[in-house]
Amino acid sequence: MKHLGIYLPNEANQHSIIKGIFDNTFLKNHVDLSGLYGELFSIQTIEKYVEEELKHDHYLVTSNENSSLGSMSSGQQRKHLLTFIISQKPQFIVLDDIFGSTDKATQALTIKALQEIAAKTLLIQVFYRKTDMLHCIDTVLIVDKQQSIKAVLPSADFKQTNVTNWQAVEIVLPNLYGDKKQYINPLVAFKHVSVQYNNKPILNDICWEIQTGEFWQLIGPIGSGKSTLLSMITGDNPKAYGQNLILFGQKKGTGETVWDIKKQIGYFTPTMIAQYTRNDTVENMLISGLVDSVGLYVIPTELQRRTAHAWMQLLGKSFQHKTYNQLTFGQQRILMVARAMIKHPPLLILDEPTVGLDDEHAALFVNLINSIALHRKLAIIYVSHRPEPGLNPEKVFELLPSEEGSIGQCIF
Repeated sequence: MKHLGIYLPNEANQHSIIKGIFDNTFLKNHVDLSGLYGELFSIQTIEKYVEEELKHDHYLVTSNENSSLGSMSSGQQRKHLLTFIISQKPQFIVLDDIFGSTDKATQALTIKALQEIAAKTLLIQVFYRKTDMLHCIDTVLIVDKQQSIKAVLPSADFKQTNVTNWQAVEIVLPNLYGDKKQYINPLVAFKHVSVQYNNKPILNDICWEIQTGEFWQLIGPIGSGKSTLLSMITGDNPKAYGQNLILFGQKKGTGETVWDIKKQIGYFTPTMIAQYTRNDTVENMLISGLVDSVGLYVIPTELQRRTAHAWMQLLGKSFQHKTYNQLTFGQQRILMVARAMIKHPPLLILDEPTVGLDDEHAALFVNLINSIALHRKLAIIYVSHRPEPGLNPEKVFELLPSEEGSIGQCIF
């Protein structure tokens, strides 16, 4: 069985390419898929199944504990989706960004599962980062920004090609938006915080302080409670009430509103991509980050427009004069990261921000974050299972699972 890889830039429309694969048009000169039963592993598949759960109470993909797909973390979703797809015994599987949001242990299980079916199941891997190519791939099709196949290489030759690698580039960031901010320290303080769901311990005696100007990476295996911890910081988790938790100088549950908390935070998580169904312009998407709204419902000020324009110039020509829905999946992600940064909040939370980014845009992201960490007095919490070349958080908070719930440790 000869397996194929398709190496894409973010400007290419992977929705169209994947549709072309299943229509037996995009790969017609390389493999004949007519009459074959195929399955798609993709974030789009996850979104489709979660929508089925919400609208029709139809639960196709569940965990061993019968947890629904919608209740899982992004890494858990991918893990259980792959298990479900393999159980359907397809003749071919299109694997779109197979390693996104997964930890090393899950990646190893993924590789093992695919190796076990590789002799009988055709694997077509769509990937954006050179290092993500599966070892079983025999031939790689390199696609350009116009969605044309510009080269077909044996996998050994592809490994030797030059792709965009990270280089330190000084980025001139747009001027700060609004007045100079006065920050209260600590910005966030967990003091012996424990959380459980349905009598199952999730977090155990967490102590963690975040000060202005600190650059933290939050790590831990899938299911260790990272999403729970972040949701307590962003004000979205009722489990934060009654805890010894300080958010921006105020103890949680002493009269603050969720909007009081959110205006202090710039936030990106992969689930936000599916939430934005409005077809706003890129400019309005950026401005909505200044006013903390999903979409733009007010007439923007001249200052807000100038700020958004400056960030559009930074992102590049491929983002200008477009609507959100005209952007590719990877471009939507880099836009949402910029949207989180634009208001220069006291705390910037980036949850798996490089998932779906190609090598070029990942390099742009690294330089953006490094510039912000160097020149702006704000705290950053960066969550990722993937080491990014050139991105070096100064501190790490690690969640270590145990039967009593995950404990935390600081690594300096």
